[in-house]
Amino acid sequence: MTSAIHQFFLLLCYGGIVLSVFIVLLLNSRENRKGKANLFLSVLLAALAFSVAHILFAGAVVSHLSAKVYSVGDPTFFLIAPLLWLYIRALCGEDISMNWRAWVHFVPFLSIVTLSLTLRSIRDDETMNFLNRAHGTVILAFWVLLIVQFTLYLIAARERWNYFRAMVRQEVSNTEHVNIGWVRFYMIIFLTINAVLFISLLVALHMDDRSWLIRITAVLFSVSIFALGYKGILQREIFSQDSMPIAVDTKPAMAIRSGVDDQRLQQLIAFMEQNKPYLDPELTLTSLATQLKMTRGQLSSLINEGAGSNFYDFVNRYRVEQVKVLMTDPSKKNFNMLGLALDAGFKSKSTFNLIFKRFTGMTPTEYRKNLSE
Repeated sequence: MTSAIHQFFLLLCYGGIVLSVFIVLLLNSRENRKGKANLFLSVLLAALAFSVAHILFAGAVVSHLSAKVYSVGDPTFFLIAPLLWLYIRALCGEDISMNWRAWVHFVPFLSIVTLSLTLRSIRDDETMNFLNRAHGTVILAFWVLLIVQFTLYLIAARERWNYFRAMVRQEVSNTEHVNIGWVRFYMIIFLTINAVLFISLLVALHMDDRSWLIRITAVLFSVSIFALGYKGILQREIFSQDSMPIAVDTKPAMAIRSGVDDQRLQQLIAFMEQNKPYLDPELTLTSLATQLKMTRGQLSSLINEGAGSNFYDFVNRYRVEQVKVLMTDPSKKNFNMLGLALDAGFKSKSTFNLIFKRFTGMTPTEYRKNLSE
């Protein structure tokens, strides 16, 4: 039984390493290239694969390469959380420049590498004896720092999840094609890895034999490669850099009360009534602003402050009114509710039913029945 478990462990780890190489090549092919989002995911998968390979082979194969390295801990562990965080931000459409602010995320990794190389190069016997006696404390500090890092990035990912839940309706008029559940998926990966790191800390404090924990870490990283690779291939960017959700600041909010912006508000209402852009199910804040020859910021402020609504509700209110009109159209008498909803710009019956009842207090069927009576 032990041999079978060991073979399964090796199969899973080898599979993770091979899969990471395949996915990195696939993500960076011409057909799938998405700029920095795929770049960060590629480096993340490579870091996870390297950590698995290090666990499998460091002791038996590359020990001669690490003979002059002071064993602080695997510095690659400190790459996982920053890379996953930068990948999430890149998918959200943020323009991440590799300036000093971006490199700050990798300071713990670089620090561990520097310590591992410099401490072993010390020639003083007294200092080396002290480092050897304090090696347990060094390992403990390594795991504590790693857990703190993962916890901080987990909190940041949580805030990003809440941010996009609130702001996604500022850009799109139909949310069926905008799935931000992947943020929760990556948060689960964060939380799982953090739990394993916490267990590692407890083991480092109370147990001498940590070989089983190393195997669990390798399995966790291999499974993470499978999960991240699968989501990375399927996941597309939610927003482009030109269509990032924006928060309304105080200046546009004050300007909305001026006569010029009142005129723009009337221009917006007239455009919605005459041209009916809401019939396009793919209508976004960016595309509507282009049609109105406004900036996204101007239109967003106009809708939020002038109409007292977000973009999502603003557009879908027009769609509900359009459905009401279609219900009274004799040529649409034999249309079912889904047909009317699609004609009005909705993309799914479930969303249509929810929005219609929120705006009218009745289901579409109840409303149509009242009309017929």
